[in-house]
Amino acid sequence: MCASYVLKFMLFWLTAWCPSGWDINPNKSKCLKYVGKSLSWEESENHCQTYGGHLAILAPNQELGFAYELCEQTVGGCWIGGQSINSSFGYDWNSSCNGLTCHNNTAADSCTLVNGTAYLVTERCNNSHAFICMLNVERKCYNMHCHREYLIILAIVSGLILCTTLAVVIWLLVYRRSKKRRRSRKISNPAASALVPPSWKVFSNEELRSITKNFSEGNRLTGDAKTGSTYSGLLPDGSRVAVKRLKRSSFQRKKEFYSEIGRVAKLHHPNLVAIKGCCYDHVDRYIVYEFIANGPLDRWLHHKPRGGRSLDWQMRMRIATTLAQGIAFLHDKVKPHVVHRDIRANNVLLDEEFGAHLMGVGLSKFVPWEVMHERTVMAGGTHGYLAPEFVYRNELTTKSDVYSFGVLLLEIVSGRRPAQAVDSVGWQSIFEWATPLVQTHRYPELLDPLISSSSSDIPEAGVIQKVVDLVYACTQHVPSMRPRMSHVVHQLQQLAQPPILK
Repeated sequence: MCASYVLKFMLFWLTAWCPSGWDINPNKSKCLKYVGKSLSWEESENHCQTYGGHLAILAPNQELGFAYELCEQTVGGCWIGGQSINSSFGYDWNSSCNGLTCHNNTAADSCTLVNGTAYLVTERCNNSHAFICMLNVERKCYNMHCHREYLIILAIVSGLILCTTLAVVIWLLVYRRSKKRRRSRKISNPAASALVPPSWKVFSNEELRSITKNFSEGNRLTGDAKTGSTYSGLLPDGSRVAVKRLKRSSFQRKKEFYSEIGRVAKLHHPNLVAIKGCCYDHVDRYIVYEFIANGPLDRWLHHKPRGGRSLDWQMRMRIATTLAQGIAFLHDKVKPHVVHRDIRANNVLLDEEFGAHLMGVGLSKFVPWEVMHERTVMAGGTHGYLAPEFVYRNELTTKSDVYSFGVLLLEIVSGRRPAQAVDSVGWQSIFEWATPLVQTHRYPELLDPLISSSSSDIPEAGVIQKVVDLVYACTQHVPSMRPRMSHVVHQLQQLAQPPILK
C-alpha cells in the first residue's frame, strides 16, 4: 500500500514537468503536444516556436509509435520536425529545423508526415496538416531544478525503503505473536492433544442403539451392505444422522481407528458427507455421518424408487458436476492430497436438490480384504471402477480416482452398471457396450432410456459426444494422460450451462 502511493507520486511528478495539455514521451525526455490546426510545414514550425519549442524531432520505433497515438484522430496525418530530401538513400532526418526555415529550394522539397497507414511518409512542405510540437524536458534543468529533481528521487527511494522495512517488521511481530499464541493454546488446552478432536463426538454403544432403535430393520438404509449396514438415527437435538456399522474385518486398535476418523472428520466440503462422530466398542466399530435425504445414487440409477422421479439429463449433469467438485477438493485443496480409493455409485448420496455428496473418504482402510478382492475382479473378469494400474500393479494415485469417476460418469449417462449380464455374450463391461456406439457416432443411443422416455430436455448429440469424450479422457490406460479433476469440473460446468439462443 505504501509503495503504491510512492509510485503514484513519482508518476505524477514526472508528468508535472510538462506544461498543462502536453504529454510526456515514453522515455520521459520530451513533452509533446498535438495541434489540430491545419498549417504548412513552415507555419507549423513557427507556431511551435511560440511555445518555446519546435516541431517534434523523433527517433523511429517507440517515439514514432507514441506520435502516431497522438495523431490518430487526424485523417490526413501530422507534420513532425523532419525534412525528407530525395536521394538514393531515401529520406534523411533534418534535425536543424529548430529556428530555421527547413525549406529545401530543390524541386524535391518535401517534409515528414506521420499518419495512420505508415509511420513516416513524405509530402510537399507547402501542404497543410495538423502537427506535433515538442519541448525538451532537459530545458527545465536550470536554476537548481536538477538539484530539486535529485532530492525528490532520493526522497522517493527512501520512502520505499522505509515502507518495506516497516512492512517486514510488522509481519515479524504478527508472526511471532501468533506462534506464541498457538503454542500457549496447545499447552493450556488438553483437548488439542487428546485422542479425540473436539470437532466430532465419540458415541457410546448405548447411545447409538438408542438413536437407531436398537439398529432395527425399520431404520436400515439402502446402501452397500458388503462393508456394513447403515441405519438412520435421530439425535436428542432432533437432527438426523446415518450410522454405518462396519463389518468385523480386522482387529484395528482403538487409537488407530480414532486417528483415521479424526483425520477424515477435518475434511469439510459441501460435496463430501460430513462425519459427526464414531464409536469403538470392543471389535464393533461405527461411523456416524450426516444424513443425506435422497440416499445412494445407485438406487436412483438402477432401482427407481416407488413413486420417485427418474433422473433427467440436467439432474445427471448436476450430480456429475457436484461429485467432481468434491473429488477435486480432495485432490487439490487438501495437503497432502487425499485419494478416495472407492468412487462408485453406492458411495454417492443425493440431497433433496439432487446434488452429490461423496461418502466413504478413508473408509477403504476399514473394508474387509475379501470385499476389495471381489471388487478388483467383478463378474465376467471386468475391473469395474478400479483403474488398471491398481488392479495389475497395486499403484494408487489421484489419477486412479479420475479413472473411477470416468466409469461412474458413463454409468450416470447410460444407466448401465460397469458390468452387466447380456444373453448373447454373458457378462459385458460398460466400455465393451459403449465403444462400438462411439466409433459409429451413435451418441444418442448411449443415453439411459429413462431420459428419452420421460424427459423434455434431451441433449443434442454434440453435447452427449463432449460428455463421452470426457469419459474416455478420464479412463485413459496411461494415468498421466488423464486430466486433473479440476479440469473435469470446468468441462462439466461448461456443458451444464444452457445454450444461448441467438
